[in-house]
Amino acid sequence: MNKIERVKTVLRGGRPDRIPAGFWYHYDSSLDTREMAEAHLKTFRETKVDVYKIMQDYVQMIDVNVTTPSDWKNVRFPGRASSEYQKLLDVLKRILDATGHDAMTFQTMFGPLKTAVQTYGYDLVMAHAKEAPDLLEDAVMRIAQAQTEWAEGFIEAGADGIFYSGQFSEPGRFTREEFERLVMKGDLVVLEAAEKSGGQNILHICGEPDYDYRSTPQWYVSYPFAIVNWSVKDTGLSLADGRDLFGGKPILGGMNNRGSILDGTVEEIRREVSDVLASVDTTEGYMLGADCTIQGEGISNDRIRAAVEVVHD
Repeated sequence: MNKIERVKTVLRGGRPDRIPAGFWYHYDSSLDTREMAEAHLKTFRETKVDVYKIMQDYVQMIDVNVTTPSDWKNVRFPGRASSEYQKLLDVLKRILDATGHDAMTFQTMFGPLKTAVQTYGYDLVMAHAKEAPDLLEDAVMRIAQAQTEWAEGFIEAGADGIFYSGQFSEPGRFTREEFERLVMKGDLVVLEAAEKSGGQNILHICGEPDYDYRSTPQWYVSYPFAIVNWSVKDTGLSLADGRDLFGGKPILGGMNNRGSILDGTVEEIRREVSDVLASVDTTEGYMLGADCTIQGEGISNDRIRAAVEVVHD
């Protein structure tokens, strides 16, 4: 099997010739699009991963000033004419051209509420979520509608789907009702648009550092996705229990993104991969990966390749 056949087998819930692996980390946002593409390509070549995730390290800021709740009425998110979208699109096209699309390739996207936070900061957005949820909800939905253009555009350009970072389900941040209004509603607009465009999407359930990276995977069971990833160490939800939670759908992950893959020896990486595989109920519909983006100082492609080689063997 080649990389595409291997990962598509996993997405169908099958068992490929060997377990595929995918790992990723952030790049310097000051790089131009050629340099950004080259940085990704270096990672792909040196680590031998089976799936390519393109990071959204060019962040689209919203050009509307928000200080009071009423200002949310003016918030709009730019469509495909945005310079940041065009930069991301250029990186995607460069990578597809250079690789010959030899592996399934996913473009990272953040949800609409996270996009608002990237511009206005957590404190203001969370304060207005309590003070004026109706105004914030309307703004989130306008952002979501514009983001559907981005998702559809990436897939039209050749991406196999989007890697969607689902956030804000940390215990204690929102009630379930608040989450459904301010987060889920917009997430579903973007994910369903990507799926209708032919995307086989990766859902990543992400926790924020101010809540110790915890999240509530149970709130995502109705989301559409081809494969799902969450933090085993930060949620306490094992791979086997997570597969049950999501109705037996394909799963990705298991390794500590700040553990041996970041600073361990090859032997420590081997032991962790073995422990992860022992915790999976079945290797059908399974891809090795980390809890989240690899984070910390001294990220090494050699360590990532060691994990990939172990699971391939």
